[in-house]
Amino acid sequence: MYYLVFMDDLRHNAVWFALVFVALFGGFLIRAPRTNRGWKRNALRTAGALFLGLAAILAVPLAFFSFAEPRTQHFVSTSADGSRVALLSRDETRDSAAAEVTVKGTGCCSRFVAYRYYGDGEDFTGPRSLQWVDDHHLIIRFVRDSSGEQSCQPKVGDVTVTCISQPGP
Repeated sequence: MYYLVFMDDLRHNAVWFALVFVALFGGFLIRAPRTNRGWKRNALRTAGALFLGLAAILAVPLAFFSFAEPRTQHFVSTSADGSRVALLSRDETRDSAAAEVTVKGTGCCSRFVAYRYYGDGEDFTGPRSLQWVDDHHLIIRFVRDSSGEQSCQPKVGDVTVTCISQPGP
């Protein structure tokens, strides 16, 4: 369960990690270890200052837009014996919605996307939309939305997925 949430958060925060890397690289270039005094050291320091400036310029609008968007909601569904975990991740904005159901595989670091939705409307998935029949069968209930893209995989790893379209609320 924690692995699926970690990977989802890592995917959403990848831009921040890249920005921190650019800033650290700029700081390393400004320090310029083992470089003789002269034009090479000045060139490295100038490049480092440019990298730090780029990181600072990109951080301001990125912070504005990342704090303005709503946080991702996570709903976890565990099978009866606890060996299988499905994670429903939902993002809603004013104009669109996105939902994704991932199932943890048998390995330590594997995950499979069983259901994905992105569109202008709403698919009305929530914590009750996921139901485990047994350890190898998962039922996903959603509302069909013609304004968006919905895809459901019938089999992910060794889990059989049944997607049931319901009428809207």
